[in-house]
Amino acid sequence: MNSSVMYILIIIFVLIIIYLVYYYYYYVQYYSNMSKYQLKLFNDEIELNNEYENTFIIANLIPNRSTLYVPKLGYGLSFIWEMYIPNKNGNEKWNNSYNILKPIMSMNDSPQISYHPKKNYLSIILKYRNNPFYAQYTELKYDKIKQQKWCKYILIINGRNIQLYIDGTIVLAQYLPSLPVIYDLTSEIALGKKNNNFLGKLRNVSLIPYPLSINEITYL
Repeated sequence: MNSSVMYILIIIFVLIIIYLVYYYYYYVQYYSNMSKYQLKLFNDEIELNNEYENTFIIANLIPNRSTLYVPKLGYGLSFIWEMYIPNKNGNEKWNNSYNILKPIMSMNDSPQISYHPKKNYLSIILKYRNNPFYAQYTELKYDKIKQQKWCKYILIINGRNIQLYIDGTIVLAQYLPSLPVIYDLTSEIALGKKNNNFLGKLRNVSLIPYPLSINEITYL
């Protein structure tokens, strides 16, 4: 075996070692956290028509845990869903005005994720306590929603940092004045609202009870 072949084999061996180290110390670590804690609400495609409404009880999703929080993985939540928004402004019979917010997903009163059909924006409302005597709310709006196309949305609540990703790209970020209110096992996750839906479709909807890192987002 000549020196050139030996040199190539050594390079290949080193690259394999580097890949294995990366795989076991980065990929496996992040993937195992998501696999362990991800709460899948449903995978199948559903249509949020005028009749749709559904509720998931947090305590039923994780019956073997006493709390929604995951120690050492950060204060926050991550919502993941795929959504198809049709172009139905003004040419469909709505059971309610299409000039108001249409609920998509909410966890009690925070966060509330909705869509405004007429103005074509995604609304994210979060509750926080900047004062011990009363709660305050902030609304994040993203107004570059693509219609008639399946897109993957990831909403990350990481302490006071709020981020929205669409198809793997961050499109919205905001820093709250105070920590948002995150409910525990007594909470419910509501999908849609009868007679006030956005008439679009959802699939692959899940909740992760901690804020995803940028590395975890890469693997989704």
